[in-house]
This record gives sequence, structure tokens and C-alpha cells, in this order.
Amino acid sequence: MGGSYSLYGRRKDTEKYVFLQDLDDNYMQVFKHNAVAYAQDKKHELMKAIYLYHGQLRLGKAYVKGNFFELTFQSAAYAAQWDSAWEEVSDVPWLFRNFTSNFKPVQTDYDYMRVYRKN
Repeated sequence: MGGSYSLYGRRKDTEKYVFLQDLDDNYMQVFKHNAVAYAQDKKHELMKAIYLYHGQLRLGKAYVKGNFFELTFQSAAYAAQWDSAWEEVSDVPWLFRNFTSNFKPVQTDYDYMRVYRKN
């Protein structure tokens, strides 16, 4: 897996991991944008899940399961970064406002996870 921060996906049809893009120091903001776009079927429609990596270490996973959007992070510190990150827009309009009106947070017992339920 990449050298610095990178975004990967796992294809629905082949289960293979594919490189999506390199990320800069704003990695969590870009991951948040891609994850929110993925949850709303705006990007990465062919992916089963998307992943945030730092070198070979997986920092985060975004996965849609039915009406639930689950994020699992390597630690509670990365989950807290997700909470405080602003979505960084690159090629799709700002989506987090639509996300918060369509998905509501669900309580979880794990401080390294974030779960949302689609309305």
C-alpha cells in the first residue's frame, strides 16, 4: 500500500483492493468527503468499502451495510479526527449537509467506531 496517506477501495464484483488516490496532510478531510460521497452513492459506486491508509497501516474503513453507514478507525484518536474534520471538496459538491439530513448518528459502545442510520 502507498507511502504516505492514501485512499483505497475494495471492489464489489471482484473483492480486489484498488488504489483510488494519494492524500496530503488534509487526509481526514479528504477521507471524510470520499466516505460521505460513497455513503450517498455519489462516488465509488463500484466499491464495497473504502479505506484510509498511512503506508501499510489502515487508519479507517467506511462501509455501507443496508441502512447503516459504519466507520471503523484504528483508534479513538482517529475517530475524533473524523468528528472534527471539515469535508474537503475536490470534484463533487459539498455533501456533508445532505449527509447530516439523511443519516443520523447511532450510539455505539466502541470509541473507535462511528455508525449512522439512513432515514
